Amino acid sequence: MAKLTQDLRKNLPTLSDSYGTARPEFGELFDFIARIDPTVEGNYERFFEWVRLLLDVQKEPFRKIITAKISDSLIEAAAHLTSVVGGEVARILESERPSPDYLGRLADFLPEKGRLKVFTLNFDCCLEDACQAAGVTLTTGFDPIKRKWKPSLFQSKSKGMNLYKLHGSLRWNGTRDSRLSGDRFQYKYVPVELRAEELCNLPTYIEVSPRGWLILGPGDKIQSDDPFLTLFYEFHRSVGKAKVCVVIGYGYQDPHINTVLDQGIDTGVSIIDVNPGDPAGRYLASGLYHHSRFSAKNALTNESIKLKIQELKS
Repeated sequence: MAKLTQDLRKNLPTLSDSYGTARPEFGELFDFIARIDPTVEGNYERFFEWVRLLLDVQKEPFRKIITAKISDSLIEAAAHLTSVVGGEVARILESERPSPDYLGRLADFLPEKGRLKVFTLNFDCCLEDACQAAGVTLTTGFDPIKRKWKPSLFQSKSKGMNLYKLHGSLRWNGTRDSRLSGDRFQYKYVPVELRAEELCNLPTYIEVSPRGWLILGPGDKIQSDDPFLTLFYEFHRSVGKAKVCVVIGYGYQDPHINTVLDQGIDTGVSIIDVNPGDPAGRYLASGLYHHSRFSAKNALTNESIKLKIQELKS
């Protein structure tokens, strides 16, 4: 989060708005907010929260009683930033070339029959690539041939992994057929899963949504449409049925995720929190909470997760 925020701040002055006009004020806006709230320097979602707040207080009826001490030029910049910042976050993530081969060790947890359920809040595709290299059969709920959303794939009984990307993916985009018109006009973009090179080779009549299929903060991250609604339902249902939930590298900053974990603990689900930082204070009073002070890589390669699961099952 901190590294991504730093890269975003560096790139903001070079961004153009949706009309192609250069907007160096984007960087000035970030610095203005950071002087008031330094936490934005390590959390881009906090920056987005401030941007939304500043725009909201310009609207009726809020502006009748609330005055924001900010220049008109920065307010204008904030309005334009909202339409392009999602694409910039995606570009920054796509420019990274990590080699997280250790994620392939999740294959150690595959059941003999059925599917291992893995839920992630990350947009990147490191886990998919690592599992492919390790020969693990994996589905994200998108048809591998037609590339369209097909949640029935999660019901497969064959050995493998279900990956639920709760906040979207760099490979998810919305598409629309521009040939349709009149009574057949297509209002909604249809979600598809395509690699960047495949996206560039689509027919010219296929329109692609201006930003990827990502859920960025601030505010409520529960979406009312698919694939997100189905993915969150599966998360809620799966935690409720689990005996152990392994949480890796989560900072407990998303209320909708916390609510599900809270309910899980209330129904007897053990949580193994893999995090090199401090334990999650919200669960310290529960005997079902177990902190494992390892990084994801160390925890997966030294088998500490597997040993802890065996201990809890014995």
